[in-house]
Amino acid sequence: MNVSPVAKRHVSMFTLSLGIVLMCGAPALADLSALEGTVGHSSPASALWDLEGAHGHESPVAADLREDEIRCSGEVPCVEIATDLPVRGLPRPFSHVYREPRAEEGMIVLANVPAFRPLYVFERRDLDFTQGADPRGWYRVGATRAKPDGWMQARDLLEWRQALLVSYTHPGDAIEGRNPVLMFRDRQALESVVDDMDMSGRAKAIYQGIGKGEVPETVISMEPARFVDITRQFYMLPIIDWQETRIHGDDARLLQLAAAVPRQRGADTLDDEAYRTQSLMGRTQAGASARDLNVDIVFVIDTTRSMQPFIDMTREAVVRMTRQFTAETTDRFRFGLVTFRDSTDVIPALEYVTRNHTPTLVDSNSLVDLLGNSARATQVGSLDYAEEVFAGVDTALRSQWREGALRFMILVGDASSHPKGHPQNVTGKDEVDLRRELDDAQVHLLAIHLQDPRAVEDHPVAQAQFARLSRIRGDESHSALEAVDAFKEADYQALADRVTRDINKLLTTTIGAGEVVAEGAANGAPAGGAEPVLESVASLWKAAMVEYIGRDANPPKDVVAWSLDRDLVNPADRALDVRVLVNREQLSTLAQSLDMVVQALMRAEVTQAQFFEALQGVAGQTMKRPDEIGQGARLAETGLLPAFIQSLPYRSDILSLTDEMFASMTTEQRSQLEWSILAKLEQYRAINEQVDAWFRLNDADEDRDMVYPLHLDYLP
Repeated sequence: MNVSPVAKRHVSMFTLSLGIVLMCGAPALADLSALEGTVGHSSPASALWDLEGAHGHESPVAADLREDEIRCSGEVPCVEIATDLPVRGLPRPFSHVYREPRAEEGMIVLANVPAFRPLYVFERRDLDFTQGADPRGWYRVGATRAKPDGWMQARDLLEWRQALLVSYTHPGDAIEGRNPVLMFRDRQALESVVDDMDMSGRAKAIYQGIGKGEVPETVISMEPARFVDITRQFYMLPIIDWQETRIHGDDARLLQLAAAVPRQRGADTLDDEAYRTQSLMGRTQAGASARDLNVDIVFVIDTTRSMQPFIDMTREAVVRMTRQFTAETTDRFRFGLVTFRDSTDVIPALEYVTRNHTPTLVDSNSLVDLLGNSARATQVGSLDYAEEVFAGVDTALRSQWREGALRFMILVGDASSHPKGHPQNVTGKDEVDLRRELDDAQVHLLAIHLQDPRAVEDHPVAQAQFARLSRIRGDESHSALEAVDAFKEADYQALADRVTRDINKLLTTTIGAGEVVAEGAANGAPAGGAEPVLESVASLWKAAMVEYIGRDANPPKDVVAWSLDRDLVNPADRALDVRVLVNREQLSTLAQSLDMVVQALMRAEVTQAQFFEALQGVAGQTMKRPDEIGQGARLAETGLLPAFIQSLPYRSDILSLTDEMFASMTTEQRSQLEWSILAKLEQYRAINEQVDAWFRLNDADEDRDMVYPLHLDYLP
């Protein structure tokens, strides 16, 4: 078995203070995104479909844990026995904390506690959920793990399991993007729209009415038209209840959501003129904030031996771009340069796989010098046609981007990248992994594919990879991909000039107008006969500006409402994504466990042993009873992975792994599985290192309780 460099870098080489912690959370969603259907399906945590009001079931709230499922001492937070995770709850609006379990005014110690801000549960007393929406009993709660603050009535607190949230998707541009999520007063009001024969027309009428200040009684609030990125401005939309439906043959979900924003109070409804005004503000209206706009551009360039003419022409394009700078724009640009070649394990004479020439981003003159002197193409040939494109993008992602700047990456290459699992793939990542990371980092990639007529068999592979990497955020169907015949150097020079010129033009125009005005330039020639802005550049600019402008938007808070996870006007567009809250405290264990799985995969391949036998050998020194590993039919049942992973209702090839499945895999399939796990471990490490990406749910939370809204795709 060929073991690549990344396969040698196990998580044991670094201590990952990352924990994926499910904080007693929302009910699971049947088949939402990657979630596994749970109706009629028992879960280790409980019957996950047993939801309050869901599907007409008359049963206790799904989050209500039986006494034999939890352990409470009164001095520390209660713990769910199956997962060893603390029990937490979400206060309803206008709820109080009492000194003793008596709902008397004189007993109030904390009045009107922040709505839906998670609290630790220390004790549960006399709970009775037979009254449906009016449960009886008391919870002893606290804002931190250190001590309880008092008691809350059961009717005022929602036990919250499996920390499943939803986040707003990137809405796209103002013309073709999706509509804001509407938040309805009750499920029936939402159903009346969804079940209407003309759902789209009905929804359009509601939006038009809201725009005129005519808010229907059935609509409580609305997502801002501007984009609020949960990885930059943390908010909470935990799922309280849900119901499945089908729209035009596709699955969709009606979700009851509780909206909260840390350190902010007050219900945001459309009856509030101030909130309604800001929620309707257009996603392309930058206003005064455009005066502070900066742009970071990192070039990622192939420096194998065929690339020197294109490196020189890129340099000339930057020179001409610099000449177009005005006094107002020259200091707003910063540049980076990352070059890539191929695996030096295979061809040491290549000198490097990737090189970051700009540990700190530089001005245009410095970039010109680097392109002329440092970024020289090698004269050494590669072993095959593919290069390490993915490694170049991965290195560029770690650039020292400026806070608040628009972030662009310009990829220039003439070959595809080695796929995940290939011995020369040094990152363990592919275009799908990197696309997730680009989105989370708000980096927008434009790809220039230099197509050599002598390598036409590689063109479809490279096109697919480059198209995925350059997908327009908020528009899954389009990519910022430009293809050029590698033998027509003049065409590349014209394209490089146009790309750099257009970015400079868009910055200048946006600063002057206070809004994104690339629309007309992208779709037709501007006045005076000037050449229009490239559609790919204009689309990337608009997507980046939607994120930039969204920094000033405020998501709704302190409301409970029903929403559809699709655009009501264009239901093919997903409006809400599922995420899991993770924190840094507990699960370096997850990383360590996955590392052992990788080692077992490698050992089984080399020794021809069964997978679970190899896993026993790897885990023997770290588990108290490694012999129990062999008793599990699936990896999820071995006791190796953290217990909470089993309680998550989502599909996972890794968790389903058995000896029989492993034995039936080809060498390539086993390699792909190994590399898939290694890619996730690298992503965990990258997320852990993003200091500003972690948030406190409560001001009193310790550092170990800071959370990150992890997309489900990052889970094993």
